[in-house]
Amino acid sequence: MPKLTELYLANNNIGSLMGIEGLPSLKILHLRHNKIEKIEEEGLGELPSLEYLNLRTNKIADLENLFRLFTQFSTVKRVNFLNCPVEMGYSSMNIFMSDVLAKNPAITRFCKIDVLEKHKLEAVFLAKYKWNKAEEARKIKEEEDKAKEGQEEG
Repeated sequence: MPKLTELYLANNNIGSLMGIEGLPSLKILHLRHNKIEKIEEEGLGELPSLEYLNLRTNKIADLENLFRLFTQFSTVKRVNFLNCPVEMGYSSMNIFMSDVLAKNPAITRFCKIDVLEKHKLEAVFLAKYKWNKAEEARKIKEEEDKAKEGQEEG
């Protein structure tokens, strides 16, 4: 089906994106209300024109799986992950959006929200905050390791 541009597969008990291939013109893929838990690292079909992916109310539980989507489908600009466990784990939609935008700033619509400059700025500040916290923890651990080495030598 080389000319198919939209595919609606909602409510079909689909558990994987494997097998969706041979659709070079597909721009819109609706997979809401299925049972997709993870995004495979390899073997996914190429969808070179895909712009919109709706995975609302699936079972994706972590960011690593979402980030694989952006590696596999680099043309995706609009996504929906509402009501997936990964979204439910955040205290706010803004923090969830910021984590995703930090990984893929090309997203233009996220879970029914048009991405604005303020959202991109929040993503930058959140990424910087997380980096600073990780750096603080690394320095504390480094100091603790040095102190431990000093005790063992003495």
